[in-house]
Amino acid sequence: MSKHISAAFVAAVLATAPSAFAQVTTIEITPEQQAYQARTDARIRAWVHEDNHEVSEEERTFINEHWKRAARLHRIRHLAMQSKDMATVARVDALLVRADNVLEIQLGRMRVRAPIMTVAPGTIEVTTAPPPEQVETQGAAPPGQVWVKGYWHWNGARHVWMPGHWAAPPQTGMIYEPARWENRNGRWVFNDGRWRVGANIAPTVVYEPPPPPPQVVEVQAAPPPPMVEVRPAAPRGGVWIPGYWHWNGQRHVWIGGHWSAARAGMRWEPDHWVHTEHGWRMEHGRWAR
Repeated sequence: MSKHISAAFVAAVLATAPSAFAQVTTIEITPEQQAYQARTDARIRAWVHEDNHEVSEEERTFINEHWKRAARLHRIRHLAMQSKDMATVARVDALLVRADNVLEIQLGRMRVRAPIMTVAPGTIEVTTAPPPEQVETQGAAPPGQVWVKGYWHWNGARHVWMPGHWAAPPQTGMIYEPARWENRNGRWVFNDGRWRVGANIAPTVVYEPPPPPPQVVEVQAAPPPPMVEVRPAAPRGGVWIPGYWHWNGQRHVWIGGHWSAARAGMRWEPDHWVHTEHGWRMEHGRWAR
């Protein structure tokens, strides 16, 4: 290889297919590349996780291609630094800035058009694996109640076991998805438990809300902002029953929305929370004229 890396070599490397480029990219990641990856990964994660967006396959492909392109550019930069070809280093730095700007523009477009997921992704991510699940004694099931499994909760310093309990579903036919930890490339991400509708309500069925609890649900913890939901295709004449935050006795959990057949001459007033002088009071959804 010549002492200086030409612009033609840079263009040829950028045009190389990822499979043919496998040998070129086998190099120890430099500190500069590590810093770039961490910085860019933080931006992508902020958009996907903090804004709770759903990523399409097209957008996943774009992000993956960005990573491949950035890796090739860093490889060229590394070779240029070794050969003290500062002109090529400058050209590669300019290409990295351009790729970075393209990524930012594309993320902006994604923010505008991306739907927001009904269920938020895990917000707790740690490097310490949770211990094995504890064996719990459930006892006899109270009438109409479902067992909510215990789980390991991260308190900021260590895992703490949250015991399971019996709980009544917010409405008939709902299923509880237990909380769980997921290993993602060596990091552990927490996915909170939630209630969900077991099956789609047929468009010919009118949704009837569950009877209100015997006592007013009033808590001190403010509910999170309502989620903007990804709605399935609307059945003819269907009425959307929006999701809402349900208090399960310990914390707020999101109940996803669904379609219902319309009730003649009536409209659906959604479940919502009202701030009072005593805290937050749940106002349950109902059909009204």
